[in-house]
Amino acid sequence: MTAIPKKLLFAISDTGGGHRSAATAISGAVKLRSDATCTITDFLRATKFPGLSKAPEIYDFCSKRHVWLSNLLFKKTNSISRINTLTKMVYLQSCQHIEHELANTQPDAVIAVHPLVTGLMHIARERMEAKWPIITVVTDLVTLHASWAIPGADLYLAPTAEAANSLIRYGVPINRIVHTGFPIHPKFLQSKLTKKQARKELGIETDRFTVLLTGGGVGAGSMGEWVSALQSQCADKQILVITGNNKDLYNELIDRKPGGHLHVYRFVDNMEVMMTASDIIVTKAGPGTIMEGVAMNRPLIVTEAVGIQETGNIDYVRQNHLGYYCPVPGLACKTINEVAAKVPEDNIFNSHEDIITNGSVRIAETILQQISLENQRNWNYGNVLWGAS
Repeated sequence: MTAIPKKLLFAISDTGGGHRSAATAISGAVKLRSDATCTITDFLRATKFPGLSKAPEIYDFCSKRHVWLSNLLFKKTNSISRINTLTKMVYLQSCQHIEHELANTQPDAVIAVHPLVTGLMHIARERMEAKWPIITVVTDLVTLHASWAIPGADLYLAPTAEAANSLIRYGVPINRIVHTGFPIHPKFLQSKLTKKQARKELGIETDRFTVLLTGGGVGAGSMGEWVSALQSQCADKQILVITGNNKDLYNELIDRKPGGHLHVYRFVDNMEVMMTASDIIVTKAGPGTIMEGVAMNRPLIVTEAVGIQETGNIDYVRQNHLGYYCPVPGLACKTINEVAAKVPEDNIFNSHEDIITNGSVRIAETILQQISLENQRNWNYGNVLWGAS
């Protein structure tokens, strides 16, 4: 058998904060189990391909003001054949840049944590006559774009049974799919802070019902409107607003001279503390925040799907009794006041044992186990069916 790999390359793109967060979560879990070096690279930016190299900026633009454009691109490219064609076209123009990144890293395995990089990595492996395995980690919960299922990966790790079934419908062989759960950073499960301790750490009131409002890494959605509604209709509640990388939103809220019960934050790296300090989480239907909230045992209010890929997440929250769907601020405020009226001192919802919350641990273990097999290109999948636990 081969030795445990020393270099893992996480191929992502910073289209939103979710892909890098997932890669960081997995690498954190890997480091708890091995001395492997983990490198995270934005391969869409590295292509230097016109348009594609600006994917993070385009995503931010669409998420904040033009979701219709994101949805149009989703629909027009949502087929395996189209993605294959586009991938080959990009690689033809960008092969020098892609292969340069891979040659510099010399990975023992490539972990694709973005739907548009698996195909690029597959072509690169063939052209470079490399032996490293490609493992795709899906980060959408229910509604998957066809690019997640593009052929080329040796293994596809699915966060939910719904995602696994979507991969199967797209044609991924069932024996290449593992249901691992979503890659939540280990710190969410390791946190020992109580609610009161978390609030003291943040320097906020310790005994007031607290609402956490977030729009993901890009601060998507009409958050200014939501803050106004919360301040007027939930006036006795403490409100924590995370604006992410949305500088305009942050400045807009700061101009309101927050204080008292309103606290405004930029992009944060202590989300586990923020969630521990909260009683309820108000968020768009982003998979990362949803699954982190589940891991922290906090109820969710989902406001909207920013893009087609998030639409299935709303039903996922409702069907699994993880929280509420409130598309308008008034309904959300009514729900918050009702929840606050009956909330016990500690956690609101019971734990959800049927949802995997240690996904990063399971993913790390799967990666390390699979890439240590003797024949990396001819794996034995007999014991890793997607439904296996």
